[in-house]
Amino acid sequence: MLFRRQTVGILAMILCAIALAYGMDHSQKPSVHIRVSPSRDVAPSEVSLRVSTQLASPVVRIAWDFQGDGTIDAEGPDLYSQTVTYTHAGHFAPRVIVTDGNGMIHEDRADLSIDNREELQAVLNKRWKAMWAALSHHDITGAVSFVASKKREVMRHDWTTLNDQLENLAGLFDVPLLLTDGQGYRVVARSAQPVPMGKIRYQLEVEFVRELDNQWYVRNY
Repeated sequence: MLFRRQTVGILAMILCAIALAYGMDHSQKPSVHIRVSPSRDVAPSEVSLRVSTQLASPVVRIAWDFQGDGTIDAEGPDLYSQTVTYTHAGHFAPRVIVTDGNGMIHEDRADLSIDNREELQAVLNKRWKAMWAALSHHDITGAVSFVASKKREVMRHDWTTLNDQLENLAGLFDVPLLLTDGQGYRVVARSAQPVPMGKIRYQLEVEFVRELDNQWYVRNY
């Protein structure tokens, strides 16, 4: 009976130690978390900033630094969300500062990228034209370097199949693009004028994605 009691006691101590360890891990989670939507856009952009809290003491003050430059732009006891219009391009680090009833201060930051619409449109057009310039010379390997990584082999196969028509296709699709949706890491541009396909004219739409190297690549058209 004594051995059994000792075994149970040891087991209980082990379980308490595990629970304590997990408790320590959980306590390391951020007590304040800021969310930005969208986190990438073109100017002017209306951005939603929201903060969630997990604090033992009630919140008494929430202060917002929209630019991340150290200037408090808004503050109050319950400003859990803010909508801000960013009119200029740049990289911003919006910050929230939360004060609880015990006087403790908790902070969090987020990343926000705002591009210039005309500059982004110029980048997309440059890469679109470079892809078709390579195809006009039957340089399929060079062309796929402008294609999103997950679509490269698909487009390589398609262009290899259409190799004898690449010059004609380049003449047809190498047209100026206008940015129509610049929000997020997937953007859409459309041809400035409808593209003729036989007797039919249609609006060409091109989808670009930004990959880990921060370059824009063609995913679909």
